[in-house]
Amino acid sequence: MPGPHDPRVTTSAGAAGATPAQVDSYFETKLVDEPAPLAAIRSRNLEAGLPDVAVTPAQGKFLSLLIRLAGARRILEIGTLGGYSAAWMLNGLPSDGHLHSLEIDRGHAEAARANLASVDPSGEGTRWNVETGPAVKALHQLTWTRQAPFDLVFIDADRASNRTYLEWALRLTAPGSLVVLANVVRTGAVASGTPEGEDTQADVDGVRSALEMMHNDPRFEATALQTLSGQAWDGFALALVTGAAAPGSVAQSVRIERMSPATVRGALEVKNLGWRTTFSRHIVDEFFDDLDSRLEADVASWTAALNRPGNLTRAAVALAPDGEVIGMASAAPVLEESDRLATGAKWELFTAYVEQSWQGSGVAKRLADFVLGDDPALLWVLEDNPRARAFFGKLGFAPDGAREELPPEWNGAADIRMVRRN
Repeated sequence: MPGPHDPRVTTSAGAAGATPAQVDSYFETKLVDEPAPLAAIRSRNLEAGLPDVAVTPAQGKFLSLLIRLAGARRILEIGTLGGYSAAWMLNGLPSDGHLHSLEIDRGHAEAARANLASVDPSGEGTRWNVETGPAVKALHQLTWTRQAPFDLVFIDADRASNRTYLEWALRLTAPGSLVVLANVVRTGAVASGTPEGEDTQADVDGVRSALEMMHNDPRFEATALQTLSGQAWDGFALALVTGAAAPGSVAQSVRIERMSPATVRGALEVKNLGWRTTFSRHIVDEFFDDLDSRLEADVASWTAALNRPGNLTRAAVALAPDGEVIGMASAAPVLEESDRLATGAKWELFTAYVEQSWQGSGVAKRLADFVLGDDPALLWVLEDNPRARAFFGKLGFAPDGAREELPPEWNGAADIRMVRRN
């Protein structure tokens, strides 16, 4: 949470003759009572030559208390370093909680795993994970591996990417979640706009852009506080996630286009997660696990179908500004003669799914319009899915009385037909 060592902060004495470092030490003695295993992590990281930019013991306990106050059970940390802040957050999690931490530096990640194992030997894979590699790639994966939503996101990584991390935080949280953004003061650079010390202009601009997003995006309610510690003059921003859906103004930046071989995988990931979310109360988990395990084969099959001569299926994707697939839809000509005669529909909508954080933003309607056009159309929807039925009703579809029992593995569920007659 603090930034690079700043001698102007640590050596300047106040009116009573004490320095910020001495005040830190006083608070740690009187209030923090740093556990010995965590103190050992801090010592090992310094001895190993890791950058001395981890949270202070007092700040670590603040994170731990914040987790307990929020009742958080699932934590996402972006920027692990040596695992000291992660250890404090584990300290605040309940026994069945989980921390997922991302670290791009392989050496730092190995040190963090060893450190976390020293305080929670049996917890790797159950109470905590440290994932190595570029954060954005890992965040893409987290949108469909059923680890979200997170109750708290702690962002303490490269400051130039802060806005990107915030955008992902919105996709991976739910209303009521908290987001903590570290290193937002930077020895005053956030106000002056001029980088100091090891910071670059990209770092300063990244912090400013993130704070601007926290202020302007209605899904956040945020504030920021300065901190003066024995390490630096810095601070953090704290935001409450107030809404899960992207506002319409943000959704307008989403592109709707035909599915291509490059976007098939992302589309199927969205579809698989949509199936699991929508139908999990009817189908056993093994069905969806099998669906995920077939992803590679399904990608190859759909890619081949896109290139097949005479293929009349219309498939579309919704792309966020960063190129991530956040929605998909597909439709094909009505093949069942009984359906055509009974409804007069030309097209059948087979799939229409949008990531949770974009639901309610208008993206799903744009996808459906793209693949159906203005032609008469039909679809089959789960009878006991009132949310889906209401959504399709807004698109002009209405039940026509047709109903089909689903196979036995659906445990008594049924589909109803909805028709749009233009």
